[in-house]
Amino acid sequence: MRGDMTTRNAEITFPPRTGLLVVGHGSREQVGVDEFLATAKQIADLAGDAAVEPCFLEFAAPDIATGLRTLVERGVDRVCVVPLLLFAAGHAKRDIPAAVAESARAFPSIDICQSRHLGCHPEIVELSNRRYDEALAGRDTISGEETALVLVGRGSRDSEATREMRQFAGLRARDARAGRVETAFVAMAEPGLEQMLKGVASTGLRRVVVQPHLLFGGVLLDRIAQMVGHRAGQHPETEWIATGRLGPSQHVARAALDRARDTLSAPPEPRPGATVTGDRALEKH
Repeated sequence: MRGDMTTRNAEITFPPRTGLLVVGHGSREQVGVDEFLATAKQIADLAGDAAVEPCFLEFAAPDIATGLRTLVERGVDRVCVVPLLLFAAGHAKRDIPAAVAESARAFPSIDICQSRHLGCHPEIVELSNRRYDEALAGRDTISGEETALVLVGRGSRDSEATREMRQFAGLRARDARAGRVETAFVAMAEPGLEQMLKGVASTGLRRVVVQPHLLFGGVLLDRIAQMVGHRAGQHPETEWIATGRLGPSQHVARAALDRARDTLSAPPEPRPGATVTGDRALEKH
């Protein structure tokens, strides 16, 4: 979807008095916090008259309660919670809805819904392709048949999140210009990255591109780079490349806004007395 950038950078219109509560996981690493906040600023710049407030589930401030309170003080009467998460594991399904529901008790007149996670949104697929291209720019030409791409996810015990990561890899494989596309995980899911790197090294391919499927910098990105560097030292006959993370990027901002717009345009679900439970759930407290 390589459309005209002027059109794609145009503001996205939301109903009057709408607030977007952009929720990040949070990090003990300042780089992760800063990059999330930079992305939230990009979202705000594209959100037209909608009020946008960033917040974190844990490890950083402001928290969800503070973000929601700020939106109410700004005069909104409807809030869409926008999880800036790649996949729907426990945080998107349980932790964020629970924290929002608890905080929302103080504001019974506010309608609250939660948009979908970023998942396989076309903007994220395109951004992933772009990071791959950036990593290969200026390097010697090696054919796709002699190249392996290893997409690395954070990992989760949630089978749906693992399945969607594999689905994302399938979408990437269509345009990856790599003869082999594999999926691996840092933790909690199989195959592990170390196991995958060992297997790919044994194939004799001339180039291995390891692409972290992570939104922001931090300890996981550093760990992946260290593992790739170690494997490169053991197999110098192969070119080993670790790409950058996905964000910050306006691709992420546009994907998040698109998810929010889809949710807000859906008809409210008549669920009196219910709590915010996840994707597309609309709450009237």
